[in-house]
Amino acid sequence: MQPITVGTTQSVPAMPTGIDTGAGLVKMAIAGTRVRIPSKVVQVTDLEDDLKSPDGGYFFYQDGDRADLIGKQFLTGSLADWKAPTTHVRLSDDSLLKVEYSLHTLLGGLATLPYRHDWNLHLVVSIHNAKLFKDALISKINGSHLVTFNSKNNQPSLVNLNVSLVVPEGAGSYSYCVAAKPEPLIDRAAQAIAIDFGTSTIIPTVFAPGGAIIHRQVLEVGGCIDLLSEIASDSELIQFLGSGKSGNIETIRQGIESGDFQYGTRAFNFRSIYARHLTPWLKDRLRLAFKEVAEWRDVAQSFVAWGGGSEMPGVSKMLQSQGINPVPDGCWANALGLERIATGRLARGK
Repeated sequence: MQPITVGTTQSVPAMPTGIDTGAGLVKMAIAGTRVRIPSKVVQVTDLEDDLKSPDGGYFFYQDGDRADLIGKQFLTGSLADWKAPTTHVRLSDDSLLKVEYSLHTLLGGLATLPYRHDWNLHLVVSIHNAKLFKDALISKINGSHLVTFNSKNNQPSLVNLNVSLVVPEGAGSYSYCVAAKPEPLIDRAAQAIAIDFGTSTIIPTVFAPGGAIIHRQVLEVGGCIDLLSEIASDSELIQFLGSGKSGNIETIRQGIESGDFQYGTRAFNFRSIYARHLTPWLKDRLRLAFKEVAEWRDVAQSFVAWGGGSEMPGVSKMLQSQGINPVPDGCWANALGLERIATGRLARGK
């Protein structure tokens, strides 16, 4: 096989793409298309059958600039959970994993989309500590990658990736809010406060007029994963399961997202358990967030909340009662804003 050069797909028009490397979910906005997969990866050797899911993908890394991956195959997202329920890599376990497996989850996301012979993506990527992880993230993603998706026997795709910019988590959400229609959700001309309710973290951020970050602090308490864990270890659920073990966090997350609060296919509804744990979980985090942004609260013209946690049932009403405006489509705000930034940079040749 002839070696791949970085410029091979340059004749294919570049597609502006926003990548939100979340600890719980990786969200990608590619030229108007949304992709979301759980932040999970597992390396595999042989598969009995080809596995497919809208929430996860398979890829075989045939050749490319990531020499360490050549000849290896991976399942990502829900497929990783299916194949190796207890041994897959969860990006929420360690912040460094979001960098180490950034290309894996990106390629796994592309695997859920219709086949293309060539992908040429112009990327803006967010990460929790952009200054610290920028260079490592770019080195993991940048370049050309010859990859086979969904089956080792399929025709390969040449994926050319160019990371135009790495920004802190929330920068994309700010861009999304100031451009919202019919009315902006954040006044660009004034200071703004935002609380990001993520899977593993809660992050209050203060923005200067124009969007520069004045103050940003990850709270010591965890994000939505803490609430899911509390529900999983609730004595009522454990008693129902009858095994003496905690419930499955992924099953609980799916029940919350669907809004029916059913525990998988079991005849158990955990709505009352959710309600019992939600209020103290949220109150505790709001108390710490308010303390963190106290000196800017009286001058900020906008106070918003985004992230997947802001969309959980009952959260919006509680946030509004505290003078916080939940951002519509809060789970997608960051990825969509990153795509908007990528579109602008591509047009300016950056």
